[in-house]
Amino acid sequence: MGPLPAPATGSPCPAAPVTLHTTLLGPLTLPAGVARAGGAAHAGDLEELARRAALYATRAKGDGTRRTYRSAWRQYEAWCRSLGREPLAGEPDTLAMYVVRLADQGLAVSSIRVALAAIATAHRLAGIALDLRHPRFAMVLEGITRSTGVRPRRQAAPAVPGVLRLMLSSRGAPADGHRPDDARTARAAIVARDRAMLLIGFGAALRRSELVALRLGDVELVPDRGLLLTIARSKTDQHGAGQRVAVHANPAEPGFCPAAALEDWLAHRRTAPDLDWTATATARSERPLFCAVTKGGRVTGARLSDKAVARLVKESAADAGLDPTRYSGHSLRAGLATAAGDQGAGLAELMRQTRHKSTEVALGYLRPADLWRNNVTEKVFGGDRGTRS
Repeated sequence: MGPLPAPATGSPCPAAPVTLHTTLLGPLTLPAGVARAGGAAHAGDLEELARRAALYATRAKGDGTRRTYRSAWRQYEAWCRSLGREPLAGEPDTLAMYVVRLADQGLAVSSIRVALAAIATAHRLAGIALDLRHPRFAMVLEGITRSTGVRPRRQAAPAVPGVLRLMLSSRGAPADGHRPDDARTARAAIVARDRAMLLIGFGAALRRSELVALRLGDVELVPDRGLLLTIARSKTDQHGAGQRVAVHANPAEPGFCPAAALEDWLAHRRTAPDLDWTATATARSERPLFCAVTKGGRVTGARLSDKAVARLVKESAADAGLDPTRYSGHSLRAGLATAAGDQGAGLAELMRQTRHKSTEVALGYLRPADLWRNNVTEKVFGGDRGTRS
């Protein structure tokens, strides 16, 4: 398709803004001057922008990040419009004023950086330059950081084994068979799914997105061992190379065994309509491992969102008499990391299970209780007083 035809009259008509529809940030309206920079807009140029936007949206960010970025971008866009400024102008001065506003509202530096990441992503999608290292903007951000400090991120309470047992008990005991006349039949599928999600999410130290992304073909029951999971894509494996994680069974305590919980859930999962006789083996392997269940106990086969994990953990904590505000979907992953540390696991073994690439990030799982283990002051202050001179 060639360039857009010139207007019939000698007076140039005002350039109309162009809107890119993205799944990452929603509609992005390009300034008219940018959309027509260098002359009339070419359809091929716009198609290329749309293609790049789709690439970013589908491959670059996970579901949780998409929600966060979209919210941050909408807030920035609304603020710019309220001042009569163009959100996609690439102006460091506008961005500097915005971060000052966020700081005045009490946002932590980490939250401000998330907002900046969303704004920068919007500019990249639109093909508009935005220099976050521009001296005028960088000095303002550095000043905010020095003034407010970088507060440590509030960590979710870890669902260590003792806490996890309470959460599991709050969901109910595994059903004794699946008899149609069992009064618990309607709830049996929900109980089985919730218990399997809690135990597998803990044992494999899974992120919320990883847990709900598991497919039936990603989980293998290994006799006399436990489970072997394939994490097809994760935060530290954006290109989908795949990572394997082993989770041991616990035959001595069936109620606290990931393998037993999985087998119980699979008995219900196989009744879903997406796994009927028309589904091929390949199609079955691609279907979600964990899916929605109706209140009546019908397994639907519909994929869950990562929010379902957070709701499950919080509801389980509340039902167990714990403070649900202290727990989140991250509590399962943090619980395994904390429990492994308490059992004396080394950093390398921990990182193999959690799949962290950075030792600094992995060490971030250090909890207050861990600070007491092998602490140098133990022998200084609490050692044998008889040896002192």
